[in-house]
Amino acid sequence: MAEELQIQKDLMEDLLGRLSGKAKKGREAAIEALAVSTEDEDWRPDELIRQGGVEIIRNLLGEKNPHIVLSALAIIIAIAAAGHEEALVSDGVVASLDALQNTRNPAIREKVEEALELLQSEPEELKAHDPQDDDYIP
Repeated sequence: MAEELQIQKDLMEDLLGRLSGKAKKGREAAIEALAVSTEDEDWRPDELIRQGGVEIIRNLLGEKNPHIVLSALAIIIAIAAAGHEEALVSDGVVASLDALQNTRNPAIREKVEEALELLQSEPEELKAHDPQDDDYIP
């Protein structure tokens, strides 16, 4: 188990290094690999967050390559869906998403809307309770 965690840590470090690098092909391959990894039911964003990956992913939203932007959006959606909205909000992802709302690319616009919906939805436990509800316990 410890060996597997070390492998995950090393892999994330390598991918984030490639995402931060200047090689366009390496950046595109790394972001796509990371996006595909989020589809695994056992994927957790903890190591990505711990290594500063949210900021790196956020910065990729400004790329001209739509494949990179769509992959970054898929990762952001996966992080939010995993319950780590706070990491995204605190690293300024919402402002970056807001800037993309009027993009001409409909696929990007759709993913931006999905991500914003996840980040701006009020968690169930924070929603106001209606005293008229039968289940309401003050």
